Amino acid sequence: MDLFRKKATKQKLSCKPRRTPPKPFLALMLIAASLLVFAALWDFPDIQSTDQSSHLVGTLGVFIAEWSYALLGAAAWLLPIYLLWFGGLYLFRSAHRVRWQKFCAVFLGLIAAPGLLNLLAGSGPSASSSLPNGLGGEVGLWVYSRTLELYLGPLGSIVVLILAFSLSWLTLLFEDATAAFDNGITRFFLWCKERKVSAFFQLPSRKKVTANGESDIDLEDETPPATLLVRGRRPSKSSASLTTPLSSPDPSESASLESEASDSLRIIAGEKVEKATLSFPSIKGDYQFPDPNLLEPPKPPPVNVEDHQERAEKLQSVLSEFGIAVELGEVHTGPVITRYDIFPAPGVRVEKIGNLDKNIAMNLKAEAVRILAPVPGRGCVGVEIPNTRPASVCIREILESKAWADAKAIIPLALGKEVSGRPYIADLARMPHLLIAGATGAGKTVCINSIITSLLYYSGPEDLRFLMVDPKIVEMQIYNDLPHMLIPVVTDPKKVPGALKWLLGEMERRYQIFAKVGARNIAGFNAKRAARKSSVDSETADTYDAEMSPEERIAAQTLEVPRDPDIDIPDKLPYIVCIIDELADLMMVAPADIETSIARLAQLARAAGIHLIVATQRPSVNVITGVIKANLPSRIAFKVASKVDSRTILDGGGADQLIGRGDMLLIPPGLAQTVRIQGAFVSDDEINGIVDFLKRKNGPPQYAEEVQRQIESEGDEGDNGQTNGGREWEDELIPDALDILRVSKRASTSMFQRRLKIGYNRAARIMEILEREEIVGPDNGQQPREILKDLERL
Repeated sequence: MDLFRKKATKQKLSCKPRRTPPKPFLALMLIAASLLVFAALWDFPDIQSTDQSSHLVGTLGVFIAEWSYALLGAAAWLLPIYLLWFGGLYLFRSAHRVRWQKFCAVFLGLIAAPGLLNLLAGSGPSASSSLPNGLGGEVGLWVYSRTLELYLGPLGSIVVLILAFSLSWLTLLFEDATAAFDNGITRFFLWCKERKVSAFFQLPSRKKVTANGESDIDLEDETPPATLLVRGRRPSKSSASLTTPLSSPDPSESASLESEASDSLRIIAGEKVEKATLSFPSIKGDYQFPDPNLLEPPKPPPVNVEDHQERAEKLQSVLSEFGIAVELGEVHTGPVITRYDIFPAPGVRVEKIGNLDKNIAMNLKAEAVRILAPVPGRGCVGVEIPNTRPASVCIREILESKAWADAKAIIPLALGKEVSGRPYIADLARMPHLLIAGATGAGKTVCINSIITSLLYYSGPEDLRFLMVDPKIVEMQIYNDLPHMLIPVVTDPKKVPGALKWLLGEMERRYQIFAKVGARNIAGFNAKRAARKSSVDSETADTYDAEMSPEERIAAQTLEVPRDPDIDIPDKLPYIVCIIDELADLMMVAPADIETSIARLAQLARAAGIHLIVATQRPSVNVITGVIKANLPSRIAFKVASKVDSRTILDGGGADQLIGRGDMLLIPPGLAQTVRIQGAFVSDDEINGIVDFLKRKNGPPQYAEEVQRQIESEGDEGDNGQTNGGREWEDELIPDALDILRVSKRASTSMFQRRLKIGYNRAARIMEILEREEIVGPDNGQQPREILKDLERL
């Protein structure tokens, strides 16, 4: 009863039956061949007839009928039946059932049927006037008269022939007939082994060589030989383990935990994205949202059930080769990554499994393998392996999902899907700033595009404005026509410090407005100015206030905001999202100004509604400094080249084991454990279509001219000051060196080499100039030089 109960449970947990696409061309060819053979056999009553012109199929029909009747006799009528049956399988999406077992069954039927006819009707030409070799043909004569009758006699022959003919049709008509037969034999051997019916079913003892060279007899036998190759599955050591769920293994049952695995393997299909019942919003105030039809529709993911089964067994075999006994647990399939849960045997250290990622990847022929040892919240180890046929993640599927519609986020970001296939919606207001880093071509730019696209489908220009910085010039120029743009995309690195200074000034202006109105943050201010004291607005303001860290509260309280009684109070303050596409290029121009501005904005700008998204493709400590990392706790890491780069971004490994093409690791706000996400893909054609639609429907963008003029003037002043600094220097990098001294408060030649990215000779010359100008003191051995002058006045 346990075996039948287990079989029923397995049927409930298994996926839907496999359905392959029909093959109509091959099916029509087989059906046509069946009709021709049927007509040839029907219109050939006398094999001695020489008139072939009146035959329905002509000379070909005479040839087919003559040889069919000669070889198979009356059993030749099975030929059109078999051809019609195969044609129906190919026509009705059942091509996966046409396997080598079916062809063997056809061959067995064409041998057994003539033998039965020859046995029942008697051999020889006299059995029928139109069949020269008897009712069973030449095959029937050879099977019965010349073979079986000599060795088994009439009774034994009829038993063997009826059994063979029955097995042939059972294999053809029923999909699992062969599997049921094999399972019956397997269960019989297990039953015999457990009850020790005969020593025949026991494996011969194996000798083990101990450390001192002596031989030791291993009395414990393994799985019987008859059960080792049953559809590629390895049974357990006892039938009692067949009904034990893998999700809760009992350590006392077996120390080795031999894998029954495949019989109890539970493959959990990826979550189906539930579509939202409400229609997508089309207009809000004067802003018309982009049409969802501008985005590509999602494609159905491929089904890889057999591949998951094979990989799970191969994974267990690979671990056993390294002396690690495990039980297979659940298989969580996703669009690109599948996680295989395994339960180590008692006494196995999870660190031992975690060091085998490269060996597992080599044996499974996988691009990269990431091991979670252990899976958070579960007593197992997770092995994440890329799918052989990955599915693409479309952003339209996420934006039309129920998860997006029900997301209670202030600034929602559609990042992609988790390993389980569930859409992942992040809230930029809770982060409150985001750092994105990864190697070139790993998906960083596509991630930024998906973030911008999700915001365009959620907020209008009155609710959110963009300030974009693109030193590479080519990535973000297309967004200049968006109505959300505060100013055109800043492409000159020398003007970026001016843009960040304007953000700092805007932050202080907003805090001054909040102080005058009596609001705590931007959500509370907008609620008061709109006279909308609904529960939703108050909850948003309370959420902003409650999620502020202690450091942010102290900084906001100690922030000195000048009181301006004549300040204008706007009706509404929009959120500002500043996107910096390449931080490394900016750190080469003005590292001190960029680092200081980003740190101050990250500390204080949250309650003012200003959020940063900083991206870089060079994750080094010179770019992602300790100050930037400390103020940007939410980070996304794409594939990187080494573990050092991964630790620079995430403070831990894992990013070097990603597969690229949008595969990312995210540190969510308030959590230390990373989340693996497959990023949503947005093509260039989709972006062009969205921008053109918004420009056509909402008009050209309304830039803030005052902001643009201020940034331009700051850039010009910064350029002049950086070149001359109020005086002529012997080296053009001395102003940058003075900025470094203001930030670090220490002077050394090696620090100038690292921060200015110059050689030793030039760094030593700069140090000599500063010493001659009495800005720094003389050489102090291993200690840094003393700074003699007030750097703020230089």
